[in-house]
Amino acid sequence: MKTQKHIIKLFVGFLILIITTISCTEDFEEINTNPIDPQTATVEGIMAGVQYFEFAEPRFLTWRGNLIYTSQFANQFSYNAEGSWFAGDAYQNNQGWTNAIFDASYQKVSLNIRNLLGTYNDLEDTNGAAVTKIMMSWFYQKMTDIYGDIPYSDVIGDELILTNPQPTYDAQKEIYTGILNDLKAQMDEIGASSEIIAGADGDFIYNGDPQKWKTFANTLRLRIAIRSRDAFIQAGEQSFIDTVINDCLSNTLIDSSNEALLKKSESALILSFLDGSFEDVYWGFGGLGSKWVFSDRYLNLLNDNNDPRLPQIADPSPNDTFEGTAISMRGIIPRDNLAIPSQKIIGTSTTDVTNVVPTQILTAAESYFLQAEAALLGYSGNPQGLYEEGIRASMKFWDVDAGDIETFIINEPIATLSGSTEQQLEAVWNQRWLALLMNGYEAWSLVRRTELIPTLTDNAIFFVSEPNNGTVPKRLQYSTTELVANETKVKEAIDRQGPDTMTTSIWWDIE
Repeated sequence: MKTQKHIIKLFVGFLILIITTISCTEDFEEINTNPIDPQTATVEGIMAGVQYFEFAEPRFLTWRGNLIYTSQFANQFSYNAEGSWFAGDAYQNNQGWTNAIFDASYQKVSLNIRNLLGTYNDLEDTNGAAVTKIMMSWFYQKMTDIYGDIPYSDVIGDELILTNPQPTYDAQKEIYTGILNDLKAQMDEIGASSEIIAGADGDFIYNGDPQKWKTFANTLRLRIAIRSRDAFIQAGEQSFIDTVINDCLSNTLIDSSNEALLKKSESALILSFLDGSFEDVYWGFGGLGSKWVFSDRYLNLLNDNNDPRLPQIADPSPNDTFEGTAISMRGIIPRDNLAIPSQKIIGTSTTDVTNVVPTQILTAAESYFLQAEAALLGYSGNPQGLYEEGIRASMKFWDVDAGDIETFIINEPIATLSGSTEQQLEAVWNQRWLALLMNGYEAWSLVRRTELIPTLTDNAIFFVSEPNNGTVPKRLQYSTTELVANETKVKEAIDRQGPDTMTTSIWWDIE
């Protein structure tokens, strides 16, 4: 657990990043007019601020991006409950939120992570530069999976003020290829070095340990490669993607000893300064409007299989049941019938967050489920063994008793892969989906690729309305800020990718 000193440093870095961040669109990052020089910040302060914005997300982005949008798109959390502000069709676009997810993410991360890279280059800290580029890859993977084609090649260097303030929107295939290649390059750059990076106090993930970041990079490569495998094969590049996956499996991958988790401050005062996320959304707005519940699909999968994660993840309803509600349902469900998130997700108030679980960035559970999927697709590994390890890792994350874990593995049919390869893959995807709770972005990507969530068709029971007609959205629309400030480049992306709607599939989301 991080010390109070470390959290305070994160807060200092956060303030510096706020002060020095300028818009990423027209007049892109004119920090020459800002009297504050961001390069006077300490490297640990810059690192801490980047990690907070990139991995933890403040309240606004958590609420809109991770909760109202992607966790509902993934059918994990739901606002379809009595008194909610967001009941109704969960698959609708709110352009103000969509703008903010794009604009705030680029403003808060893209500029400042280039500042961090430039700082490490000035220090001639090659491990620090490699770690920064690995974090860049994670960020741009997230952004391209939300929007499709995005600014990438023009914004991944260490140039603080861009020569071109209207960056090119790269095709997603080229972004994925670039990320896969760059992650490998950073792994090679780190090599066998164990030299701790400068500013390690600001690294809340791995305390500046380059070998752990190397393992993170390799696991991120596997996530990206598995997601894009079918698209690369369709493009005639099976040899390329097979080589990447085999190389990932031959190198160290994340396990329970080196998960990428970010534990936020447990101090109420500092947490409020940092603008908390899940707990702040739930408790900080009064009334019922902001209080989400679980989807019926999520709780049913736990309930129907005697899953010991259930009481760790959810608290029973006032009627003492563990029930959820459907996404986009026309009938509003009384809250007395609905389970609520446990204190591991929301604490007990905006200030009592002692038991809140860390932010999941790349976990052992996800690593094992990715390896299990690869094994089922014909690559190396024991699918059943990896599948069991993924379940164990997820249950350990939620503090399930070790004996209860083994009882589940031994006794529950769902813990044994069976049937056709497709049925076994679906089992792996469902367990990965369960494990991705609170990471709506990744859960949404998973359900888009695998089609785990069926299209809603009964308009009498559900909102089957335009533009998505009951289908899980394929992407978010582009920011209207960018459509004004970077019109030519955005329109080039739209012409290449397809209409700027939520129904346009991104490159890897093939039928």
